[in-house]
Amino acid sequence: MKKLAIVTQLSNNRKTGPCSATYVAQQSCPASCPLRNAGCYAEKGRVGIHTRRLNAGGGTALEIARAEAEGIRKLKAFGQALRLHVVGDCKSEKTAEIVSEACRDFVKRGGGSPWSYTHAWRRVARKAWEGVSILASIHRIKDGLKALARGYAPAIVVEEFPQGKAWKEEGVTWIPCPAQLKEYNPNTGEGIQCVDCRLCWNADRLHKNKQGIAFAKH
Repeated sequence: MKKLAIVTQLSNNRKTGPCSATYVAQQSCPASCPLRNAGCYAEKGRVGIHTRRLNAGGGTALEIARAEAEGIRKLKAFGQALRLHVVGDCKSEKTAEIVSEACRDFVKRGGGSPWSYTHAWRRVARKAWEGVSILASIHRIKDGLKALARGYAPAIVVEEFPQGKAWKEEGVTWIPCPAQLKEYNPNTGEGIQCVDCRLCWNADRLHKNKQGIAFAKH
């Protein structure tokens, strides 16, 4: 039987730190995503092996969401956070609701914060992601305010950080990912992981403060 989703009980990725994680086929991603077959990090290296395996499974976006939700419901919950969609997305409100419902169940059973990033923010209402700290993946700085207007805190990949601290541009205060700051300032962010930082785990607070997260291209 071909797999449409991989849900790991405990991933100890160097950047995220120890947390549960999900990987799903790219058929779940919106067709409008400009990174598909054009530089998506999920198509490279070790993660790319999982991506190709999942993509070969076929399946509709709805089937993929149900497979992911089933995997989340099987997780043992002991306070660990849940990184959704190391690969993949939810491109409709229905699929987002299916996955977020499983995430709420995960938290109810004792799991930690579920968080992720979506390229489908233009068509999927923020309320479909109830219980998930979800950021809008944007590709142009000027779209930050549009994401905020849709109820999402924005996240963007930039060529490099203009400075080793937050900056304001196009109406949004951009916070450099602390896990990456050590590449630019050895005295800042050394050893920081997602499980230490947790900025992306509180997307609603970022939204309220008109803040976004910036990641340096790598």
